[in-house]
Amino acid sequence: MAAILKIAFLVAALMGIASATDGGDISEYYSAATFSCCRNNGWDFVIVRSYCSFGGRDNNAPATLAQAEAAGIPYRDVYHFPCMNKISAAQQVADDYDGVAGKFGMMWFDIETNPSPGCGYTGSAAENCNFLGDLISAGHSHGIHMGIYASEYMWSSIMGGCTVGAANGISLWYAHYDGARTFSDFRGFGGWSKPAMKQYNDGVGICGINADADWYA
Repeated sequence: MAAILKIAFLVAALMGIASATDGGDISEYYSAATFSCCRNNGWDFVIVRSYCSFGGRDNNAPATLAQAEAAGIPYRDVYHFPCMNKISAAQQVADDYDGVAGKFGMMWFDIETNPSPGCGYTGSAAENCNFLGDLISAGHSHGIHMGIYASEYMWSSIMGGCTVGAANGISLWYAHYDGARTFSDFRGFGGWSKPAMKQYNDGVGICGINADADWYA
């Protein structure tokens, strides 16, 4: 993300400016024309899938990020859908980073049930938590600015009482499809008492784009 929320975080921290911005997350390629439409409908950011649940790069990500940049979307992030067991945390983060280095601002680890064969989480929250810790360590080794995406339900089901994300100062993007652009519904989990971003709807309903609706404040 040529610096999506990374820049927004720094601006807010250094200048004390409160802001709220709209955007969406996607798992498909879209053209600059589509992103231009989204921009005209209020998008300030997009989060593009860069690593797939089966344990490999999303090869569309670099071109998609370039199209979003060409359309004037100011902030561009990526999300990484981890594959546990089939490929090491260090290797998958390295592979992902190599594919999109210099094209994004933040990388968000997508914590939810993985349907791909051989890539699912174990029944042990402790083992899953350790794996996430390994992803975070790998991200740090590449100098990646990281975040974590999860719903309260998915986090408790997969990670249990794990607090490795919050303990490492990793920002939270949470999912709750109530259609509301507010954090008033947030209930703390995983050690986080405050989120950075919310996925509030599973469809944005604009420009023919298949995207979830997100709000950052």
